[in-house]
Amino acid sequence: MPMPFRRLPALASLRAFEAAARLSSFKDAAAELAVTPGAISQQVRALEDDLGVKLFTRAVRAVTLTEAGQSLQPAVSSAFLQLRDAVDQVRPKATQPLRVESSGPIIRKWLLPRLHRFAERYPELPVSFETVGHVTTFGKDGPDVVIRFTRAPGEGLFAVKLCEDFLVPLASPDLIAQLDLRCSADIVRAPLLHDSSAEVFGQNLNWSGWFSRAGLDTVGAQRGMRFERQAADHAIDAAVNGAGVVLARRFLARNEMLDGRLVIPFGPVLPMHVSYFVICQKGDETRPEIASFINWSREEAAVLEDGAGFGGAIT
Repeated sequence: MPMPFRRLPALASLRAFEAAARLSSFKDAAAELAVTPGAISQQVRALEDDLGVKLFTRAVRAVTLTEAGQSLQPAVSSAFLQLRDAVDQVRPKATQPLRVESSGPIIRKWLLPRLHRFAERYPELPVSFETVGHVTTFGKDGPDVVIRFTRAPGEGLFAVKLCEDFLVPLASPDLIAQLDLRCSADIVRAPLLHDSSAEVFGQNLNWSGWFSRAGLDTVGAQRGMRFERQAADHAIDAAVNGAGVVLARRFLARNEMLDGRLVIPFGPVLPMHVSYFVICQKGDETRPEIASFINWSREEAAVLEDGAGFGGAIT
């Protein structure tokens, strides 16, 4: 009949001792184990009381192993290393990251501020992101999922519409107060910020189109700073910092609108008739990791569908 194991000290105390002995510091051991230095000290003292020997000589800013500590440390460190290796052998290998591609503005302004909620829901699903400014090709070396702003997602693909977008005039509350912006006619007093990326989808999707829709003379609609190509997020940031009024995509400026950094001072807004889609190869939508990302994206975008944040500006 096998002999029973003799009682061992608490595993937490041995772990605290091993880290402190290896690093010669209670503070560094605490950082490695994500606890406080006081917790390390208590665990080590509990181990010393259990064994009936002192393991460390404590000084003001340093700890050193006693003779007993030096005798114990190699075996404990070796045991923890073997335990870690054994656990790694049976733990399922990490899955390959879900590869997500989109434009820089979509990643920076829409995805990144929300990713903590995805990570909280799917902590075991790693995701890698790549910024692209063109239509990508799925395949072995391509992405798993793409978020695209387009009128047509493409043939032979599985696509879920997230929402349609609008161009909305936005300015910081300070600029609105400073220039006393109350109605659309007051735009003549404000510096304009141009996001040229919207013009790809229509010649009227710019300040000239907005002036016309507001019933204003388009003379002067071209003044101000321009942000070309993939710089829609920079135009939004410039407006947050009071550089002018931006005609921005609501989808991209949603966070700034929600927290009050940007406000719609007046209407109208311009429908774009262009939508955001989350897209993958047809058939891949059944893969659990892709289905999870698609469903999460759809939930995050759903709050935009009711037009919230426009106030009375839709005309």
